Amino acid sequence: AGVSGKLVEEDEDGKMDVEDLRDAFRRDDDDHYAKTVLVALENTHNMLGGVAVEKGYVDGIGRLAKDEWGGEVKIHIDGARIFNAAISLGVSVGELCEGADSVTFCLSKGLGAPMGAVL
Repeated sequence: AGVSGKLVEEDEDGKMDVEDLRDAFRRDDDDHYAKTVLVALENTHNMLGGVAVEKGYVDGIGRLAKDEWGGEVKIHIDGARIFNAAISLGVSVGELCEGADSVTFCLSKGLGAPMGAVL
């Protein structure tokens, strides 16, 4: 499929350090590295016990992609439990995801449907 991932460590609040993201960014000028085209954020962060990542962080990563990377990099939120995050943070899902280009949410996680997801 031509997809190559690069993991960037996050802190106990589910956030990646901006400098680590900058270091991980690759342009399409070296055949030894895959070009960076997407940053995926998780909200809530499953591996950290369901930590909700606040809007300011998501917006900041969105600005980084647009301002420093010229819009070459898209921001995606794996929002399997994005409704839980929004309630926890006291903001709407729309507001919480403004800094992203795309978001998915799961109908069975937190919403009680038997299965399904929406992009």
